[in-house]
Amino acid sequence: MLTGTVLGMGSLSMIMAVGGGGEEVHHSILRVLHLIYPLEDVLPQPAKQPDLLLNTLFSFSLLAGFVILTVRSLRRLPEGNGQNILEFAVEGLTDFFIDIVGERGRKYIPFIASYFLYILFLNFLGLVPGFQSPTADLNTTLSFAVIAVVTVNVIAIREIGLVAYLKHFAGEPVWLSWMMFPLHVMGEFAKVVSLAVRLYGNMFAKETLMVVLMGFSPVLILGHFEVPFVPIQLPIMLFGLFVGFLQAMIFALLVSIYLGQFLEEHDH
Repeated sequence: MLTGTVLGMGSLSMIMAVGGGGEEVHHSILRVLHLIYPLEDVLPQPAKQPDLLLNTLFSFSLLAGFVILTVRSLRRLPEGNGQNILEFAVEGLTDFFIDIVGERGRKYIPFIASYFLYILFLNFLGLVPGFQSPTADLNTTLSFAVIAVVTVNVIAIREIGLVAYLKHFAGEPVWLSWMMFPLHVMGEFAKVVSLAVRLYGNMFAKETLMVVLMGFSPVLILGHFEVPFVPIQLPIMLFGLFVGFLQAMIFALLVSIYLGQFLEEHDH
């Protein structure tokens, strides 16, 4: 009963104004707790998800706090669950991505792994009643995609040199470079669109479906809190664990493939 009430209150903060306007649907519990007001004049508030940056900063603070506290207490032999989790994540992600970027790209694995962990955390935030996934907004995913693709190209120039980088865009045979070069440039823009829209589309669909199912709970339909809250959205929340993990992994995997293509082609 207590769990249902907590879920109901968190859900109500997200859908309490379904009938009053589209924008209000996307307010998170951070606004209900009046945490937005001190930052209203500082943080931009997108129309579709006004608390977007507040949710993002909240997620970053939690994740950064966990890492900082864990790193400060590192021991040669792990003494706590925090260090075990961190070591497992670092070793597992390194072993996975090293096969894609190769030994030459090992030093860039933290960049790729950071994308995976941060996006995973943002995806899972939407499963907490009253919060939302910042990745369910195109502003977030587009920013991630632009930074990822630009960084990959900067790394490529640094690792293989500007001449080899331009040759990559020119392609082979050389006499077709006039056609291949603009196609490769367009391909880089396509990578940005692909990364951004894929992540956004999946997370927005999950968030929307959860909100719709929450609205079918009797306590919200009848408007009486004496009625028990029925978490009809629970199956989608469980499926959201899989979707959130999968989309974070796909994003990081594609970034590693983009980087590996530059490095592997130059090595060959």
